[in-house]
Amino acid sequence: MTPIPIILALDRAYLLPTAVTIFSILKNHPKTQFRIYLIIGESNSDWLQPLEEMASKMGSELVIKLVNVEILSGLKLGMHFTVPTYFRLLAPNLIEESKVIYLDTDVLIHGDLTELWETDMGDYPVAAVADPLRDDFHRLGLTKETGYFNAGVMIFQLDLWRKLNLGNASIDYVIAFSEKISFADQDGLNATLKGNWLRLHPKWNVQSSLLEKSAYDKAMVYFSEEELAEASDKPRIIHFTGNPKPWNIGCKNHFKSLYWDYLRQTPFSRSLPLDFTIRKAFVSLVPLKIRKKYWRYVATKKAKS
Repeated sequence: MTPIPIILALDRAYLLPTAVTIFSILKNHPKTQFRIYLIIGESNSDWLQPLEEMASKMGSELVIKLVNVEILSGLKLGMHFTVPTYFRLLAPNLIEESKVIYLDTDVLIHGDLTELWETDMGDYPVAAVADPLRDDFHRLGLTKETGYFNAGVMIFQLDLWRKLNLGNASIDYVIAFSEKISFADQDGLNATLKGNWLRLHPKWNVQSSLLEKSAYDKAMVYFSEEELAEASDKPRIIHFTGNPKPWNIGCKNHFKSLYWDYLRQTPFSRSLPLDFTIRKAFVSLVPLKIRKKYWRYVATKKAKS
């Protein structure tokens, strides 16, 4: 069987999460080969050696591709997105595959990806899962009919992607309409596609917000009750959207313990969160309501002074 190609984009800060994502892919497919493309922005790739060795031992290969970060100058950056966020827009022009799965590095594979890979995409260049909590996409000229997807899990038909020049068109949009951008390249890609994407079952991108009771009514607009039940009970891809992440202090995600089970099997096994300090550990034990009251008290005190 020809290896299934997967794209991941990262920098050094996401080395540990990337290791967990890759390990979870290979662990759940012991008889399947993958060709995993790592898109990075620096010429020195020695720091990726542990990932290469891990993949090789598990029967798959990593292929490192370098992005010209100068192309991304002028793009909107912020607390929620950095330069590597945009790497996925350039990745299709760096590889010669005709079809590929793209994954964010804060996802955990927890099932067989074969069904996803074999999705019949017809004439759609992109397949993704709708993001039910984004209801302000009118700023991008989109409607409920066009919809809005989360870009953390996607399938690309690369021949169509290249023909439509989607990567460069999305970058141009983000630069031209920076005042409209809240979610970096995800906004740019949604605005460029204008609904020309295939809707996937939510089990392929179970975002943290999708597990919250407060999101259920909004999610029902896009998914059936049966689909939401399957996504919650039998997720194939768990996406740790928002903050804190499972490798940080304070994460309350239902699947946090599962994430750590996978983490401990990687070359980066550890017992404590990456950002662990005694102070942060203590603060995380204080109920959120009390913390909010304290922050309001401090803000009021500063205002009076």
